[in-house]
Amino acid sequence: MISLLIDQLGPIFLLVGAGFVLAWRGLIGASAIQGLTKMTFWALIPATLFQTISANRVSELFNLNIWICYYGAVIVAALIVFIVLTRWQKNNRAEGIVLTFGAIFSNIGMLGIPIIDILYGHDGLLVLATILCIHALSLLTPTILLMEWSRNKTGNPGAVLANTLRAQICNPIIIAILCAIMVASFDIRMPVVVNTFFAMLKQAMPPIALMLIGAGIYGQKLRGNMTTSIIGATAKVCLLPALVFTIGLALHMPAKIIGPAIMIAALPPGVNAVLMAASYDTARERTATTMLVATLMSIVVIPLLAILLILPGE
Repeated sequence: MISLLIDQLGPIFLLVGAGFVLAWRGLIGASAIQGLTKMTFWALIPATLFQTISANRVSELFNLNIWICYYGAVIVAALIVFIVLTRWQKNNRAEGIVLTFGAIFSNIGMLGIPIIDILYGHDGLLVLATILCIHALSLLTPTILLMEWSRNKTGNPGAVLANTLRAQICNPIIIAILCAIMVASFDIRMPVVVNTFFAMLKQAMPPIALMLIGAGIYGQKLRGNMTTSIIGATAKVCLLPALVFTIGLALHMPAKIIGPAIMIAALPPGVNAVLMAASYDTARERTATTMLVATLMSIVVIPLLAILLILPGE
């Protein structure tokens, strides 16, 4: 069964490696990476989620146990990381908030969708969609509110919340999820040409996204406080999936649900963590290094998790 797992994971690493080599040889530059990333964000990811969600019953998407399992683990991990970084590493409150965000925010769109699709198929993508539909809203919103409060305790939290929610509603991924929920709720049958269109975009998503991950790794350097970054990266790819596993067992969740959730928890942080640090000019180097270290660690952790989670069920 190891050979089957190699057949599944092998293309993932080959695609990431191909993206890295293309960037290394100068065949894909920063502008091309930026353009392809926008295409993936605005077209490929929304199409994948729309087709996955619209083909299922809405009740399958709003699974409360999945939210309790995943986001319960996120809350526990965030508290642990924040305390360690502020008490032991002596980071100030704002730095602790930004660095903690990087230790809990998974790169579900660009990296999670292709990995879960390859390893778990449609059922895994449904678990991913359940987690993703409130991922940004539940993590970005409180982080931004806490940062604004730490900088200006006399500010208007209502205005900050309204601006954050407005930005999330305009997010193409959120729009795709909401449209898919409507289609599924009213059992709307999409024309064959539309289904084929979304299916083609869905098929294009994994190779393009994985090659972009590889291209993005090229040229990255380790900088800033390495101890802080290693703590955040370890919490992201090791502590968070361990907590998801523990809570999932307590809730008696089936393997076909807890498996994808654990894998999603083990994903490295996405670019939103770096953007958060840059927007507040706080812990930028440490956040970027955390993302790089976590990405490198996930190259080892994700295959190990696949062996532990998938092979026993074969």
